[in-house]
Amino acid sequence: MTTVAELATAHERLRESARAVGVALSSVAVYTEPAVARAVQAEQNLYGRIEAEFGMLSSTDAGKRMGSRSSAPRNLATTAHRNKALVAVRRGNYLAYPGFQFGPDGKPLAVIARLREIAEDNGWSEAGLVQWLCSPTTYLDGKRPVDRLATDPDRVVAVAAEALAVSW
Repeated sequence: MTTVAELATAHERLRESARAVGVALSSVAVYTEPAVARAVQAEQNLYGRIEAEFGMLSSTDAGKRMGSRSSAPRNLATTAHRNKALVAVRRGNYLAYPGFQFGPDGKPLAVIARLREIAEDNGWSEAGLVQWLCSPTTYLDGKRPVDRLATDPDRVVAVAAEALAVSW
């Protein structure tokens, strides 16, 4: 059963959300289609879930995870991203690196470079690739590709090659 305190917290969260969305929409000088606002919110919700499950690392944190002992560990992540070994999504004014792409040793999973190549060859953005990886797909019997990155990378690559090549 829901408590009064939980309802009050949910009510306040809704009010804060509505206030924040109102401020954001009023800062745009043109009419915003409701579908656009919903799509942006859905994307932010997905990134919030990715952050909760895997972490969304700054370039500094990603560099440290990769083992950099430099005074500027972000350079290691930035270089890996530039060399297409990592994916990143824009979060406000910085790039965030989803934690699922790092192995237990902190190194980028080799499959990420292969997936980036497939995505780019098919006109998909990095954000689109991250969203696809974290969404259930019928190509994997309703499972998420992200859950198979470490255990069955070749299957994920094969599925990506097929799924990302579909044009509507």
